[in-house]
Amino acid sequence: MNLDQIIALQRANAPAQAQTSLKYRLHKLDQLRRALQGHWQGKLADALHEDFGKSPVEVGLTEIFPTLDNLKIIRKNLKRWSAPQKVKTPLPLFGSSSYTQPEPKGSTLVIAPWNYPIFLSLHPLCTSFAAGNTVLLKPSEHTPKTSAALAELVAEIFKPEEASVVTGGVDVSTALLKERFDHIFFTGSTAVGKIVMEAASKHLCSVTLELGGKSPTIVDESANAFEAGQRVAWAKFTNAGQICIAPDHIYVHARKLEDFKRGVAKVLIKQYGEDPIQSKDYVRVVNENHFDRLSTMLQQATQESGAPFIGGATHAGKRKITPTVFINPSKDGALMKEEIFGPLLPVFSYTELSEPLQEINAREHPLVVYIYSKSKRNIRAIQQGTRAGATAVNMSLLQIANNYLPFGGTGHSGIGKTNGHAGFMEFTNNRSAFYQWGFPVNKILAPPYTSGKAKLVQRLIKNLF
Repeated sequence: MNLDQIIALQRANAPAQAQTSLKYRLHKLDQLRRALQGHWQGKLADALHEDFGKSPVEVGLTEIFPTLDNLKIIRKNLKRWSAPQKVKTPLPLFGSSSYTQPEPKGSTLVIAPWNYPIFLSLHPLCTSFAAGNTVLLKPSEHTPKTSAALAELVAEIFKPEEASVVTGGVDVSTALLKERFDHIFFTGSTAVGKIVMEAASKHLCSVTLELGGKSPTIVDESANAFEAGQRVAWAKFTNAGQICIAPDHIYVHARKLEDFKRGVAKVLIKQYGEDPIQSKDYVRVVNENHFDRLSTMLQQATQESGAPFIGGATHAGKRKITPTVFINPSKDGALMKEEIFGPLLPVFSYTELSEPLQEINAREHPLVVYIYSKSKRNIRAIQQGTRAGATAVNMSLLQIANNYLPFGGTGHSGIGKTNGHAGFMEFTNNRSAFYQWGFPVNKILAPPYTSGKAKLVQRLIKNLF
């Protein structure tokens, strides 16, 4: 089938899909669970290794594990999430009752990114399907082997009118965005997010935009900076920094800078050895365009600020850039103009907490603000003094592993939330329902408005509120 046929098929099937039983939806998702626990885990790992050079262990930890965790949460909670919820009805509406009822939005489009192409494809697909929608998934063209494997996997489990995968480049995405959907779930850059939102507005289609931005980290004077350096380095250079919630830049109290640097250096040697380019556990940059972008950024930062503290080597043939850390580079330079999304890390020292807070608030709201501190007062000051999609304290990256915790940005870092019940609600309309069972109040207060009715209204206004 071509693209138009698939879209038409799913739109025609959306009303019937909404009526499928929870048992049927969970059965399909259980088939997917068994496939991911079985032979498909190896197939997907092979595809990701071809695209990215990822280790099968890392694929299991960062792609398969969180997808299965999301399926487990859906399995345990779908019945409760889907049930009507009674809400209070005020006294003047006596004889009536009120409920909310989640209902599927209809036909949904999921546009997934390349950095975690399995998890960030199957996570929203499963949640949307569980809610009773049809799902059209467009995975990234930058990971072609993985996208092809996903298409085969989804076709093995789901009927095309229920869930399908379409592959291709920007032309396919552009064609999709011209079509009418009832909800679009997009994960990617802020720049493309704006394009998605503009296209959706033409159909008054709701959107979930999981974007990114320059997520800062503050390491204050009370923190164990040596330990913070190790945790930040692990989080930053996992997936070669190609993570939307990776620490983008770091503010370290001047008294703790040397401890932080020691922590970073120690963990990089431990994880990737003396030459990370040769490490089988250090992944490639996804393609030549991104490699060239990051290499140019690295060259410009070196020209502006001198040699980095750690790293700085590149290998075009392997598409690898060593984990690179700059200490106090230019705040107006190449590293601070846009989200880095790669293995380059600027670290700035400060003396007063107001300094990083002022700089953070001068930029668009980030996806995450990371805080390393033993001071509850400082933690509270940073949380209250910044705006972000999330906060993580004394750890980086691991907040995404909690599928019960709503995930998403604010402003330029995103619209809407995913994970758990929050993700389910993104794919549903929480429909209100009002039932009149007894004598309706309008019989008492309808015209003609006599003096007695006027007195009753005034009595209600005075005593009920």
